[in-house]
Amino acid sequence: MPRPYVPAMPVEPAVDAVRTGALPFERAGDVVAPLLDAIGDARMVLIGEASHGTHEFYRIRAELTSALIDRKAFDIIAVEADWPDAYRASRWVRLQSDEPDAAAALGGFTRFPRWMWRNDVVVHFLGWLREFNRSRTPPHRIGFYGLSTACTPPLKRSFGT
Repeated sequence: MPRPYVPAMPVEPAVDAVRTGALPFERAGDVVAPLLDAIGDARMVLIGEASHGTHEFYRIRAELTSALIDRKAFDIIAVEADWPDAYRASRWVRLQSDEPDAAAALGGFTRFPRWMWRNDVVVHFLGWLREFNRSRTPPHRIGFYGLSTACTPPLKRSFGT
């Protein structure tokens, strides 16, 4: 007989915690201003999501990332992606590749999570980032880097004899 579901904590305190910590979004005006205020002087911001593939989340993530770069001087983007595929896009945004456009620069994403990165929102964001980088000198151009270990060589263990 299956056990009944028992939540880790009562529902009411969890709902109250979300109500207390949540920042509302409104599509009018400066959408990311409340988030930028909450971020304050942080040097690192991690952006999570409840589910992959939500267009609205991708749009807000791109707006927030652009604002972090433009208004708070953030200078690196690290994403959940295979590093060789992201590095191809990074070379394009840093004006170091002959790819004709952002969609082509994202062409390396052929495995999961292909759809997470090869979509209109990311293409538009990478175009914005490339234009932003045009006014910067090469060592100060902002890249787009993958943090996956899926394509990294396995660690070699050394056992003494």
